[in-house]
Amino acid sequence: MVSRTMIIAILVLLMYLSVTNASNISTDEAALLAFKAQITSDPNGTLSKNWTRGTHICKWIGISCSKKHKRVTSLDLKSFGFRGSIAKEIGNLSFLNFFDIGNNSFHGQIPDEIGNLRRLNYLSLQMNNLTDQIPESLGFLTRLQVLDLSENDLFGNVPFSISNVSSLKIIDLGFNRISGNLPRGFCARLPNLQGLFLSKNQLAGQIPSELNQCTQLIYLSLSYNQLTGSLPRDMWNLTKLQELYLGWNNITGILVLSLIISS
Repeated sequence: MVSRTMIIAILVLLMYLSVTNASNISTDEAALLAFKAQITSDPNGTLSKNWTRGTHICKWIGISCSKKHKRVTSLDLKSFGFRGSIAKEIGNLSFLNFFDIGNNSFHGQIPDEIGNLRRLNYLSLQMNNLTDQIPESLGFLTRLQVLDLSENDLFGNVPFSISNVSSLKIIDLGFNRISGNLPRGFCARLPNLQGLFLSKNQLAGQIPSELNQCTQLIYLSLSYNQLTGSLPRDMWNLTKLQELYLGWNNITGILVLSLIISS
């Protein structure tokens, strides 16, 4: 027979869990409303009509929630025609694993707080007007598999902190103003990398010999930069490579021609 003390303890626990869950939902709601507040143009009225306090956030357009915790796990607002900046509060969506706001008109910096999204698997901010440097805090996204920041106005070096994310499979930083040399030691720390897209930037210097350590690489795009020298001979070890783009650089040597023909 269940004692009165045990019944009270169970009720207290249920009340605690209920309050905690409500608090967590409120955190997610506050973060999303802060994100909404930074949007200055919503041509179809998508957020103004749907993202309201009278509707549960898990029913908001572009939002998916986990069944167990009822926390926001996905924010997918690609191609909505939004204009604005990315609110730093987005970093409070601690259960988020999918974040895509590509093909809009977001401007300003990528907030450092995105580095707080430790469950993130997929991050796409491509085809916007984002500027400034890529934040070092992206190196904290240790579960990230896809990083797409292409077609923005980002500048500066490729942050070496990205090499901390050993789970990365795709890195697309193409069509920006990224400069400096290709980072050395990247491949040894990114054993799962399958696609590296850096075309249409301002990268200079030689292609590092360590590139042969990207043994899973299928796609390599470095065209339209300012790269010099010849390809490292060890690149022949990239046996899974299917597509290679090196045009419109200052790369020389017969090895280049041979590798392009063979691929």
